[in-house]
Amino acid sequence: MFVKRLRDDQITGIIQAVSDPDAEVTDIRRPYTDPEVTAVSQDMEEHYVLHDYDIEGFEFLPDDATYIYRKKMLEYFGIDYALNYLLRK
Repeated sequence: MFVKRLRDDQITGIIQAVSDPDAEVTDIRRPYTDPEVTAVSQDMEEHYVLHDYDIEGFEFLPDDATYIYRKKMLEYFGIDYALNYLLRK
């Protein structure tokens, strides 16, 4: 719902917040499912899948990755994002 509305620059902002401020997003695929992102950080290729309320990282995610991710999503989508998360069924 929310994740499919992210622009490329917003996805880059999320990856840089979760991974490394200097991370370079090299590929964003938007299949029917949630966006799949490839980035290069510190000469290592990283792969992520973004969901509405969680982020999957296939190599490494910091302990607070979910918190950082949801904070960025709240920044982009506002209170509707938080309300939907809290009141979803």
